[in-house]
Amino acid sequence: MVTGIKMTTIITPRCFKCGQEGELQIPSEIWFAGKRKREQGALIQDAWPSLNAEQREQIMTGIHPQCWQQIFPK
Repeated sequence: MVTGIKMTTIITPRCFKCGQEGELQIPSEIWFAGKRKREQGALIQDAWPSLNAEQREQIMTGIHPQCWQQIFPK
């Protein structure tokens, strides 16, 4: 972890595929700025543009990247 950057642990919803909750470590400044935007009605990709699609999906639905690959193999 980079020193000087405060991180927030986000507990995500339970994944319907594996049944487990997940967690993400997100810089606090990014998390809380995005949370305010979401509360004001912003789409998730606009609230947290620096997060990748897998992270945003996990925040919304709880589906882990590994489970997503099992559900939708390439």
